[in-house]
Amino acid sequence: MRPQSIVMFERLFLASLALSAAGFVFNYGDVAETLTNDPGVRQLGIGNFVIGIAISGYALYLLLWYLIARQASKAAKWVLVVFTAFGALSALISLAGPWGSILLLSLAINALGIAAVVYLFQADAKAWLDGKPPADPATFD
Repeated sequence: MRPQSIVMFERLFLASLALSAAGFVFNYGDVAETLTNDPGVRQLGIGNFVIGIAISGYALYLLLWYLIARQASKAAKWVLVVFTAFGALSALISLAGPWGSILLLSLAINALGIAAVVYLFQADAKAWLDGKPPADPATFD
């Protein structure tokens, strides 16, 4: 049985992925328009490339979720921690730019991702990822 912290990690992480995917779908038109306004980019057919990169990114994050939440992989945990740190740094840098719905969505996605990663450092999650049986809470009664 998976510990509560891993279950909470899973819920928050998948919520951040769902929100990110929804944001990509809703904002794809704006991104595609921006890309097609550049004649050089239009010749390259970059629109399909952007979709391919997005799908690859979501596949990578789903793989990390599976390895952490279902296979108890410490290596995947640390890869996700690094990705989350880069995402948080990027979000902080973007605060200097124009505020709009895309920035707010990005901040919400990052907040969910950070909250999810925090659960990976709870005692029960660390024990589970280390392959140790979780402590029985009844022991402390």
